[in-house]
Amino acid sequence: MMGVDEIVSKILEDANKEAEKIKEDAQVEASKILDDARKEAEKRKNEILKKGEKEAEMVKNRIIAEAKLKVRKKMLIKREELIEKAIKKLREDLIKLPEKEEYNTLLLKLIIEGIVAIGEEEVFIDLNKRDYEIINSKIMWTIESEMGKLLNKSVIVRKGNIVDIVGGCIVKSKNGSKICDNSLEAVFERNLENIKEKIAELLF
Repeated sequence: MMGVDEIVSKILEDANKEAEKIKEDAQVEASKILDDARKEAEKRKNEILKKGEKEAEMVKNRIIAEAKLKVRKKMLIKREELIEKAIKKLREDLIKLPEKEEYNTLLLKLIIEGIVAIGEEEVFIDLNKRDYEIINSKIMWTIESEMGKLLNKSVIVRKGNIVDIVGGCIVKSKNGSKICDNSLEAVFERNLENIKEKIAELLF
């Protein structure tokens, strides 16, 4: 499903731009915690050296080990916070996607994928107001022609309703019993877990 894949790729491309800075910030914070722990460990070690070198070294190692555990816990919390922050930013970017030059091509792909998924000889396409005005009779004919090649049968494609979606389309069979929601927000939500995994890979 190229249209869907392109949306996810675009989302992850935007996430990747933010990833390096976020990683740097997290690493700086982790380094500070460990550095402070090492300083505290050395201080405590010097304070108890009179009790014996071995005991002093054990105290130092314990303090550093506790600090590393603290860093791991803190980084897990930070990881979830950063993923949620990235998702929020990506949702905001998704709203701007219809303004981009490549969007019209993407929209056609989403429409075609939706029609293929429905598999009926007559379908209706619900669009937002902007796209409803863009998809004219010439484009509809082009879509029907493309569907004839893909499915080896004639498909009647009609405009349906103007709906409140960010972009993309909702394809329905004539009687409404089959629906393929290829709106941008639906595609995003269907791929959310995959997107989260990819963001986690980028960030950590």
